[in-house]
Amino acid sequence: MKKTITKEYLAGRIKEELGLSRSESLKLVSLILNNLSSSINKDKLLKLPNLGTFKVKNKNSRIGRNPKTGEESVITARSVISFKASEKLKSRLNLK
Repeated sequence: MKKTITKEYLAGRIKEELGLSRSESLKLVSLILNNLSSSINKDKLLKLPNLGTFKVKNKNSRIGRNPKTGEESVITARSVISFKASEKLKSRLNLK
């Protein structure tokens, strides 16, 4: 069964590893995630050594089609985040 990594899970691991209280661990996780989000939003790029690179890409609006009905509709322009894993992460994943 797949396990979802949540703020609670990360805070629990920090609590175990560093001995911080639950509330301190949650604050730390929130602070880190907020800073990562702000960095991606500001710089449109976030590189984490040994993990990978998050990059904001802008998609233009386009015409899409409902596969069931064939009806055309406009898909609005939007920003999306892509992730490219580092070579170190890829090699760790392939050791299994």
